[in-house]
Amino acid sequence: MRNEVWPIIAVIATVICLAGCRQAQRQTPAPNEKQARLLAAQSADLQQQLGACKAEIETLRLKYARELQQRDEELARCKARIEALQQDLKKGISERVAGVTTKLLEENAKLRQEVEQLKAQLADSPSAGVP
Repeated sequence: MRNEVWPIIAVIATVICLAGCRQAQRQTPAPNEKQARLLAAQSADLQQQLGACKAEIETLRLKYARELQQRDEELARCKARIEALQQDLKKGISERVAGVTTKLLEENAKLRQEVEQLKAQLADSPSAGVP
């Protein structure tokens, strides 16, 4: 009977081991399945965040392009105004110089006339020869 008990015990031990292994195999997919769901949820969240970031980047690019265009237009207006002011300045200086030169020439001509008249008066006067 002893010899008959050992094979039964061995069969029972083998069945228990196999049953334990099958239960262990059944339990392992469950955590992997949970991890897969968690990873899928995280991936979906990250995809959503990535989409939001891309939209924000595009918005900032458009805003930057508009601001850059406005600055370029403002720069062009400023350059045109500077050019106009420089032209006005040159014109104003030229007109002033011309005006001053004309006045000086007229005054010089008047003074020469007066000098000539005074010389003529001196030459006509009787005491012209007496110092």
